Amino acid sequence: MIIMLVDKKAIKNFIPQREPFIMIDNLLSANDTNFTSTFEIIPENIFLSKGILSEAALVENIAQTCAAGFGYLGTQSGESESRLGFIGAVSKLEVLGESKVNDCIDTTVTVLSRFENIYLIEGVATSGGAELLRCQMKIVRA
Repeated sequence: MIIMLVDKKAIKNFIPQREPFIMIDNLLSANDTNFTSTFEIIPENIFLSKGILSEAALVENIAQTCAAGFGYLGTQSGESESRLGFIGAVSKLEVLGESKVNDCIDTTVTVLSRFENIYLIEGVATSGGAELLRCQMKIVRA
């Protein structure tokens, strides 16, 4: 049994995105240094081309995992609303595989460093144990 902090029905309470742009289903864990999530690729996903999910969707999945993780932690510390965040930069992007309809994406985000409201994170998206994409991002929280 998988334990979830936030399930698909409640994920919109922790991220600013709305359909059809939601690229995360469940937040599995969140602490000061790590977030994990899952995401199932459905046939209606707007980032599919010939049944293959675009790399941009995986980058967005990593960013939304950050948003959900930070949002969840914020509510645990008394914030009434999730704060907006912005991608300041994407670097060290490596595309290592493809994902397709009905695949489940497991995403891990690690906070590498923080300066005030700017975070350097590393995200890794996998499916079936195989790495699909990894990158670093600078995330600015408003």
